[in-house]
Amino acid sequence: MQQGLLFSLFLSLLFAWTPASAVEVSSASQQKFLQDHLLQQKVSELVDLAIKDDIDALSFSVERISLPQQEAARFLLLQHLEQQQVALSENLFHFVEKQKNIVPVYQVLEKGEGYEFSVPAFDYIAIAHRLTKQWKQEQSVLNFILKAESGELILDEWLSGPDYLVQERENLLLSEFDNLSSKVQHDLVQQLTQVNVVVWLPSSSVMVKMAQVTGDLQLYKLLWLMRADFYVEQELERLVNVADDFAINQIMLAADNPRLANNALQYLVKIPKPFSEQVKQFLVKRLENSSDAPIVAQALVEQGYQSWLKELLNSNRRVESQAILQVLSQQ
Repeated sequence: MQQGLLFSLFLSLLFAWTPASAVEVSSASQQKFLQDHLLQQKVSELVDLAIKDDIDALSFSVERISLPQQEAARFLLLQHLEQQQVALSENLFHFVEKQKNIVPVYQVLEKGEGYEFSVPAFDYIAIAHRLTKQWKQEQSVLNFILKAESGELILDEWLSGPDYLVQERENLLLSEFDNLSSKVQHDLVQQLTQVNVVVWLPSSSVMVKMAQVTGDLQLYKLLWLMRADFYVEQELERLVNVADDFAINQIMLAADNPRLANNALQYLVKIPKPFSEQVKQFLVKRLENSSDAPIVAQALVEQGYQSWLKELLNSNRRVESQAILQVLSQQ
């Protein structure tokens, strides 16, 4: 009981703090200000100034509005910019940025069970934070595309530095790589494939994305040499679902990675189409390998290829007959 009272007191002290000059207004008054027709007309004028990028006039006009209407106007102006997805110029961005530093005076009281706290009646600061965050993200995208398209993006330099920065840039590349021109996509791929000695590669998620988009054979070759992780295995599964000639060839190459071999061999056998001669030769070669033969034989039996296995036993003395016979005997 005592702990509950102390906790309630703590919440009251924590949330009831407001600036010394704060003025409390009722929720009804808050809505009255926001719905005031004359104020909404004034906000329309402010929006026009913002769109025209006349920031000096915009700032002056806002400052001339008396309180508390001024705070309501700031809120409605930024709300309009956000809801209408108005593209911010650099000047307008700086105007919005300044709104984050203007401490709101008017508060409304929100109550709950055992606590109450004050929040801004016109929370333009929260909107300003969202708008500036979005603008910075859009600028990052624009800078990335411009740098890539101009040939100035060097992957091993750009994807280096603190972990948080590398992660941020990798996410940017993953989201925007499709939007680059085909030439730039292939130029970036060649930064990884056209080197005498590979001393650096980006993360597997980036490698997979670039390989998917470009279909570059050399990049896939590097991908299958990487340590198998979630992204590499996910790409292998995607190729199984595609199951065209290109995908099948990549699955066979992936089988050379010891960590992917089991899944790759099983996936290859399960693809619902007649085996090409190339696939047959690949499977026969694997059946000649003591490590792979049990896996391949089991997968073939599960897909109904017992007759083909029996034919191989009679026609090819190099296959691991004991492993194949053991699998067949279990059926």
